Amino acid sequence: MVSDEEITRQLTALVRAKTGDPSARISALTTLPGHAGQSYSFELETGSGATATCERLVLRLAPEGVRPVGTADVVRQARIMKSLSGTAVPVPPVRWLDDDPAAFGRPYFVVGFVQGDKLAMGEREYPPDVQRRFARSIVEKLAALHAVPWEPRRAVWGDPRPLLEEMQRFDALLDRPLLDPKTTVGSAELRERLRATMPSAPRIGCVHGDFQWSNSLCAGEGVQIVIDWELAQIGAVLIDLGWLCMFSDRKSWVDQSLIPPHAPSPEALADLYRKSVSWPVTDADLRWFRAFAGYRFGSITAFNLMLHRRGKRPDPTWEDIALSSPLFFERGRELLG
Repeated sequence: MVSDEEITRQLTALVRAKTGDPSARISALTTLPGHAGQSYSFELETGSGATATCERLVLRLAPEGVRPVGTADVVRQARIMKSLSGTAVPVPPVRWLDDDPAAFGRPYFVVGFVQGDKLAMGEREYPPDVQRRFARSIVEKLAALHAVPWEPRRAVWGDPRPLLEEMQRFDALLDRPLLDPKTTVGSAELRERLRATMPSAPRIGCVHGDFQWSNSLCAGEGVQIVIDWELAQIGAVLIDLGWLCMFSDRKSWVDQSLIPPHAPSPEALADLYRKSVSWPVTDADLRWFRAFAGYRFGSITAFNLMLHRRGKRPDPTWEDIALSSPLFFERGRELLG
């Protein structure tokens, strides 16, 4: 892990080059939580005297020692956020991005800092009515994302990913060796049922890929910013709604700390979504995508727990999440009957 002193040195050189101010200063460097790469907030001071300015920014670095592809491709994430600028989807304002490793030895981006709090594991305990207002705003922003025209953004987001191909990505995780068999109980049965009942013509659009309570920062009247675009794609938009529903479904979790205490039920979330979009959402499709969410997260959990235990990607939080892994698959089978 690169030291804070080295990051400060590298960041100071970068901002002086970008701003053209040889005396630009970095202060209040703070490590931010996250799993895919390193993130820091910092204060940038430029000018002096009456012309002095200070702004708070965020630096995101690709993970050390990892090829910058997939979830590690931080520059793609920045370009996706830039592609949503000016839409109804609030994203951080992108200041700088670069694939060139010259500045930090790996790709990076810098965005403006936006103040907000997460409903799940937030620093503040909001009253029930505020939580419900924020939840409604989160669903409305999800609907807004799915209404964004995807065709003009194809060059940045990529070609539409067929639903079968999306499922096969997670099949591959479950087929890896060395997984703890306790975490995959019931996965084969759910896989078979999902394949047999897969929607034939799902609505295609911009998909966040990890749209859950911790990836929207809220304040005031609602969502201030949507973050963490590592899994963004063009695909079946109900992937996102099913995912959010899973993070509100108490039957899917042993440890329910990821669910805000006053979050709407999955059924209520679906009703809010239906009121916010102009296309139909059938109960059958919603059940399938909720079940698919359990399959996706069960696969991710089993795989990441294996990486953690082998010391490849240490993160003890997966030990706690893995307690729910069999429930993800069981709940999926239940939803599909």
